[in-house]
Amino acid sequence: PAGLSASTFPAKLWRLVNSPRVRSVRWDSRGQGLLIDRSLLERELLSPGDAHGAGTEGAGPAPDSFQATHFGSFVRQLNLYGFRKVPGWVGSTAPGDAGGWLHFRNPNFRRDRPDLLLRIKRLTRANRQRLAAGLEV
Repeated sequence: PAGLSASTFPAKLWRLVNSPRVRSVRWDSRGQGLLIDRSLLERELLSPGDAHGAGTEGAGPAPDSFQATHFGSFVRQLNLYGFRKVPGWVGSTAPGDAGGWLHFRNPNFRRDRPDLLLRIKRLTRANRQRLAAGLEV
C-alpha cells in the first residue's frame, strides 16, 4: 500500500508469503497467519554461505532478504513486529521436531488486507512505552 516502505520487514514478509517462488512461508488456511517451514526457510532464505544470492540462478529471492542468517534472528524480527507463535498448534510433523511448520499471527497481517501493513510497527523501547501508556504507536 501507499506509504509503506518496501524495505521494511512487514513489506518483505508480505512479498515472500505471496510469492509463488517461495515455498518456506505460506498463509494458513484462513489467511490470518503464517505457516513457516523452519528447515526449508533456512535453506531457501537464510543460507549464510550465499549471502548475496550468487548461484541461486533466479530460483527465488536473495537469501539476505531479511539480513539474517539464523532462524532465531528471523523469529526475533517476527516478535519485534508483533507476530506471536500460535500456542498448541502442531504442524505437519511430530511436536518438538525442528523441521515442522510453525504458525505465527499478527492481527495486522492478513491475506485479504494489505492496507493493515501500515499499522505494523517495530516494537522499540519507545514504542513499548507508548503502548504501555495506552497511546497509539
